[in-house]
Amino acid sequence: MEDRTRRYACLAIGVGLILTGTFATGLLPSTTLYQVFAGGIIVLGFAVVWACLGSLDVE
Repeated sequence: MEDRTRRYACLAIGVGLILTGTFATGLLPSTTLYQVFAGGIIVLGFAVVWACLGSLDVE
């Protein structure tokens, strides 16, 4: 049960990062630095989700 909880928590963290980065693009100033930072958060979120799906053996 612990492994299953860890997998779902990993997916939730990834989705949370994607949502945070998406909201950040609208809330932060539209300067290049802030938009690159927000985009980096989104990319990190997708990387976490991809890693989690890899640990779930989803093909």
